[in-house]
Amino acid sequence: MPLPDLLPAWQGAKSVTLLFLCIAILCFPFSVAATNVALGIVLALGLLSGIWWQGLMALWQAHRGLVLALIAYLALVVIGLIWSIDYAWGLKILGRHWFWLLLPIVVSVLSMQGNRQVFLAVASVGFTANLLFCVLQANGLADGHSASGSSAENATGHIGHTSFGFIYGIWAAWLIHLGLLCRNRYSWLLWGLSLWALVMVFMAQGKSGYIVTLAVMLFVMVKWLQEGSSRRMLISLASILFLVGLTISFGPGKDRLLGTWHALTGNVNSQSELNWDQTSAISSATARLEWWKVSYETWLNKPIIGFGTGSFPKAVADWKANHVDEWSYDVPIVHPHNQYLLSMVRWGVIGLVLLLTLLYFWVREGISKPWRNSTVMPLITLTGAALLVHGLSSASMEEHFSTIFAVLMLSAGLSETLGEKDT
Repeated sequence: MPLPDLLPAWQGAKSVTLLFLCIAILCFPFSVAATNVALGIVLALGLLSGIWWQGLMALWQAHRGLVLALIAYLALVVIGLIWSIDYAWGLKILGRHWFWLLLPIVVSVLSMQGNRQVFLAVASVGFTANLLFCVLQANGLADGHSASGSSAENATGHIGHTSFGFIYGIWAAWLIHLGLLCRNRYSWLLWGLSLWALVMVFMAQGKSGYIVTLAVMLFVMVKWLQEGSSRRMLISLASILFLVGLTISFGPGKDRLLGTWHALTGNVNSQSELNWDQTSAISSATARLEWWKVSYETWLNKPIIGFGTGSFPKAVADWKANHVDEWSYDVPIVHPHNQYLLSMVRWGVIGLVLLLTLLYFWVREGISKPWRNSTVMPLITLTGAALLVHGLSSASMEEHFSTIFAVLMLSAGLSETLGEKDT
């Protein structure tokens, strides 16, 4: 469906917007400030030129279910301020959702095949450069300490361990898809990059990243098998997954997964029997189990509409004040490291239903269409599925890196369905 030409854009507006989109995605793994400035310019250009409205009308015609689900979810973020018990913090939470406004702009700009190819090529250059940075960091030759949890022992660059696996898991799965699509010598280059990304993911500490990576890899395998892939493709996918399994079995990821398992089962006889990775994983998993428990207990006080946008920290603090004997952590909780519990405390069952509805339409938009003739269609499903899984252990819909990356890659996938050709 071609984009409707409803409002005139000044000469070259899409080209200038594409330039700043490329700057944003190139800076994305290295600088939050530079990325936000570039994306802010993209938003301003899109609104002033009419590109935003053009993209919104195209999305409404081609993906109405997804658009309605997104509008309903974002409307709840705004309306939830009405009954919020912490209005000031609610305004800050509202401000974290500004990047959703980029969706119509990016979709419109990338609807031209040439623009889309340039953008994704620049993105891959940036992600490859960041992997090189992480290798240098792991060898003590570069400093990435500005990001949370990033160090020589946990080389995740300036992204940090929370979103590193999310981003590189999706990128690696997409590269596998491209390799299967190419069926030539470039396939091995793409698969080599994918394997490099996978190894770096499982060298990092983010255990959620392991699960996200395996989930999106599984989506690619199942979709290709569903569409009748050849034996060669099946062997290639199985080989890559086998190498991932070896990485888990012999790398530091194994100890972190074992530590998490010990925390979940309580099967720990002596701390002296554990190494640092296992001890750290036990501490992290135990803390999150406590946070989830208190979040659930807090939600029970207002299960239908919750406490309002931005109310999570205060609502939990009030619960703790009335249940001193049931809480062993003195550190204030900003969010429960679980998007679903966070939505439940903020907006009750209504919030949970709207969130799941949005993710359902997100995943469906990509999985319902064939992948074997498309370079970008998997990006729709992979980003939605990754947010779905990542939300089990993080505030996935509001993290800078994971959510902005998901919105940009979703836009790239949706842009192909609008069918605008290069002129």
